[in-house]
Amino acid sequence: MWTDSELDQALADQPAGPAFSPEARARALAAMRAASAEPQARRTGRAWWLAAAAAVAVASGVSATFLSGGPAPQASAAAVQSLEQASTGVADVQVAPGQYYYINSHSWALGAAETRTGNPLDAMTENVSETWIPANRSDVWMHRGGYTGKYTWLVGSDELVKAEGDGGLFEPVKQTTQTGACGDWGGRQTPELGGSPDDGKPCDQRIGTWEGPTPRFIAQLPTDPAKLYDRLRADAKDDKGRMLTMAAGVLKSGDADRDVRSTVYRALMLMPGLDVADNAATLDGQRGVALGAADSDNQRQEIVIDPASGRYIGERLILVKDGTLYWTGVPAGSVIESTSVHVGVTDKIGVAPR
Repeated sequence: MWTDSELDQALADQPAGPAFSPEARARALAAMRAASAEPQARRTGRAWWLAAAAAVAVASGVSATFLSGGPAPQASAAAVQSLEQASTGVADVQVAPGQYYYINSHSWALGAAETRTGNPLDAMTENVSETWIPANRSDVWMHRGGYTGKYTWLVGSDELVKAEGDGGLFEPVKQTTQTGACGDWGGRQTPELGGSPDDGKPCDQRIGTWEGPTPRFIAQLPTDPAKLYDRLRADAKDDKGRMLTMAAGVLKSGDADRDVRSTVYRALMLMPGLDVADNAATLDGQRGVALGAADSDNQRQEIVIDPASGRYIGERLILVKDGTLYWTGVPAGSVIESTSVHVGVTDKIGVAPR
């Protein structure tokens, strides 16, 4: 049996993550003592390793699911802990016949231009969109939103624009409302439903995409976390940022039930390099944990979740290095894209849930 000092060393050797509390350490010791009570003939080297791993899992609050028959998590200990908690807290969204699944997306994106004399301009512009998806997807959908006219300067000023022009940085304020059966605005299918090769297909036969999943798409996803991770990785061509945005499409879908979202969270535990970037990330007043991974040298994609409830809050893109060219003057660490998401159920199209 391990001594207290040996257990402390085993815990200290784990990847950096949340500190182990005295209560967690006590649970780990109890797990080790229970393992040591097995008959001597069964205590092989592998059994001792599994007992030690299980003890650390107990201490950190991480499920031992991956210790028996599945691959070990590759994300950081802190990321795994948040994802594990989220995987047990997700709740189903029930849309009854005649009701609508409601998605409100509030986004800010960095736009860049130059004035007439070549001075750089960089501003975050605001877009707000609302979508109503009927329980019967063949019925009429509604989409409303667009550029609000609000912006914040990162580089430049109103005075500079007044003197030298905006170089086409700002679009005219335009809020539109579109409707169409199965989400085909203006009689033409939109990317939200997958686009080609789904164009022209009946609503219930459309496959969809990661960003705009249909019930058929959701139903065809692997139910095993390791296989789902492999699918994400293959479809994203090993781009970790892309994997996170693809996973987000499922997490915010009204067609993904508790089990599906739980599997997505567990699949993300297998992503090498995924870590907690911010324990107190705030998007549009919603506070959560930002999990991020970078595939390029200058940007890091993050998703923001509430581990306690399992809710997907949104995503953001961070500039890792100081900006160059059109982004000259934008410092490292700046958020260059962010989207917060609110979802709900409403009885009437065009009306937001209360």
